[in-house]
Amino acid sequence: MDFPRPIWLYSFLLILTLPNLILCHDRCNNQAGSNSCTSQHSESCNANKNDLTTDEMFKRGHMKPFGSHRPPDFIVEELPYMISPQDFYMNYVAKHKPVVFKGAVKYWPAYTKWTDEYLNATYGNETFNMETRDDDKWNIPPSMKLHEFLSQYTLANRYLVDEVLPDMRKDVILPLCLRCEEMSSYFFVSYFWMSTGGTSSSIHIDTDENLLCIIHGHKAVLMVSPVYSTFLYSDESRVLGVSDIDPKAVDLEKYPDVMKIRYHSAMVEEGDIVYIPQMWWHQVISRQVLRQQAVALWWKSKPTFKEHGRQASLLQLEGLHDKGKYSFGNILAQYESWVQNVSDTAPMLECKDQQKFMSDYQFETDREENAPQTLGDGGHLEEEFGLKFDEVGGTNKRPCNFDYNNEKNPCQHPSCLEDDTDTRCIRYTLDYCMHYDDRGCVVTLPHMMNKLASAEYNEIQQMHTEFQAN
Repeated sequence: MDFPRPIWLYSFLLILTLPNLILCHDRCNNQAGSNSCTSQHSESCNANKNDLTTDEMFKRGHMKPFGSHRPPDFIVEELPYMISPQDFYMNYVAKHKPVVFKGAVKYWPAYTKWTDEYLNATYGNETFNMETRDDDKWNIPPSMKLHEFLSQYTLANRYLVDEVLPDMRKDVILPLCLRCEEMSSYFFVSYFWMSTGGTSSSIHIDTDENLLCIIHGHKAVLMVSPVYSTFLYSDESRVLGVSDIDPKAVDLEKYPDVMKIRYHSAMVEEGDIVYIPQMWWHQVISRQVLRQQAVALWWKSKPTFKEHGRQASLLQLEGLHDKGKYSFGNILAQYESWVQNVSDTAPMLECKDQQKFMSDYQFETDREENAPQTLGDGGHLEEEFGLKFDEVGGTNKRPCNFDYNNEKNPCQHPSCLEDDTDTRCIRYTLDYCMHYDDRGCVVTLPHMMNKLASAEYNEIQQMHTEFQAN
């Protein structure tokens, strides 16, 4: 069974471990505060961490923008230089530590070339997808030609959000920190964003690693570790992975647990790049300016194995209650726990590829049917036998992210063989992961459950299980 866009997540024992995860997260992030602040780019230059009372946080934050309830506990580290792929992966990606690279985009041809006049003359007849400035996921505007967008975007409620066209990639220098075959082979998609600013995204997660590159304008990015997912009422959203909380005016009477959240803050200026870790909740706010332009580079990622390797180990279920068994928020939090537990054992990257443009790399695309696939979707056949995606498709065996020697693994269950998006398959996978500590669970479950409608989510929790423990 091949579950697309594999990554890191896992579920369930979090009811027992969530308080410790949050405590560890707070302590780890606060350690930098003990050092002297000697540079604006130093991790020790963090916000005041004095605790506030509930009444104080309510007065500060009720019906105010998200994050108003308390100052950020962590100001994202800023580096005035680009770093090597090995440094980036080992010190930031593997540890899920956000970082800002100052001025890295100012060397791109796009930084000087992508004026309205140039874009209109070069790509004016290309069609792009649109969104609203307030990120209204329920009222998506129709797509339009770029020349139409450029003629009205300063006045209309429109925000261009679509894939970077292949020809546009020649103007984008791939950041040095990504020029490594262990990451570049796993590129997913790249997106181009354009508006006049004054926009605010919803509070949401992305299931891929993300480098957000600001060509023009300014963005404030608030990031929340997955360990706080339940405090964002993640299980009660209309669409999993997109919070229903209004980030422009948080109702703390309706959502009081928001006051328990501690968050990271990044101010990303024109020419900067910010790393947003996979599965982290984030809100992106754009200042009102003449022109906002950004490129987002997403790539697929998996955590390393625990000490027992691919073989799944039985979990101890004592003390686990029905209420939290299938919690999406707990799944996200357990994913972060897995990542942090294995971050110190992540293998060093070799990184043989250097000095290449985006146009030299292959990206997946939703714009074409049967488009070529990048690495990351071939399961064990790719990881253990080195088969590429096309070669995987030609074998008699199906790629599997789970312990394929375990006869109970979801890859062999009939409902999953028929359709791995079937609700019966999702429920079977959830129950399997209740009993086995299998990396396939953290790789697969977030993708299976993200963007499920609330009705489907409720149906899965109530339906009869086909999993048999014994």
